[in-house]
Amino acid sequence: MTTKLSITHPEDVLAAVPVLLGFQPEKSIVMLTFGGAHQVHGRIDLPPPSEVESCLDSLLLPAIRHQVRGVLLVLYDSGPRFGAKLARRLAERLAESDIDLIGCLRVQAGRWFDPLGFHDVPDDGVPFDVDAHPILAQAVYDGHPVRRSRTELAASIAAVPAAVAETEAALGEASAMKPYEVGRLVDDAVAGTVLSAGQVASLLLALRDPQGRDAAWGGMSREEATAHVRLWTDVVRRSPDDHVAHPAAVLAFAAWLGGDGALAWCALDRCFASEPHHGLGVLVAQMLDGAVPPATWEEALGRSDHPA
Repeated sequence: MTTKLSITHPEDVLAAVPVLLGFQPEKSIVMLTFGGAHQVHGRIDLPPPSEVESCLDSLLLPAIRHQVRGVLLVLYDSGPRFGAKLARRLAERLAESDIDLIGCLRVQAGRWFDPLGFHDVPDDGVPFDVDAHPILAQAVYDGHPVRRSRTELAASIAAVPAAVAETEAALGEASAMKPYEVGRLVDDAVAGTVLSAGQVASLLLALRDPQGRDAAWGGMSREEATAHVRLWTDVVRRSPDDHVAHPAAVLAFAAWLGGDGALAWCALDRCFASEPHHGLGVLVAQMLDGAVPPATWEEALGRSDHPA
């Protein structure tokens, strides 16, 4: 289900950002876009002064590539002087690209400020509290949980020691599944079957083979992405560190396909911590960096199913 957001006031923006990202950002620059062929929402960590331009490139280039017409910016925990400098530079970069800057907010300690003067606000800002905002309430009702921080989001796919120990014990007696067995097991798990430790172990061994990995993710659809995220989150949390790269990459792909870029990046963190140059992981990272819309996956599947 898609949560529809109606944004008319600054408080609406501040409630919408964590819904769109999946977590409440801290020390971040957030970009919301409007118009264009695809919505492109992005977040980067606040850059050090020496890296401002390169970081802004990574934020703005997807908006330019997708020809968005307008951008709204939110700066979290930047401080007044650095925040004003960032806001001015962002405004200049957007003007150079013929993209309208709709608004810019700076958020600090429960108050919002307007560094570029879009609103007439006091020097000490405007206090706000969006915990009970209708946008957040609707997101929860629609089944879109909002984490309180990116750290909390990352913790949602962290290893569970007891479950990892069960998998490690099962690996001693497990054998790798055939690709067709991987596909069947994944289908059953997507439908709701809970995997045993032995099944997780056999699946992890199968994922070492490229054909086994292809069977795990190659036929994934957007309609099933949420169920795949649930499945691969479970597998990742039960995987030993030396086996986690493959399922974490599949989880990242499923999260991207489901439109959850923040979770996809967290999964890639786990993948690359184990295998820095993982093939599927690198592919998903490139799609995230380029703000490639998930719809392109089904377009690609359609072309492969119906060759010219």
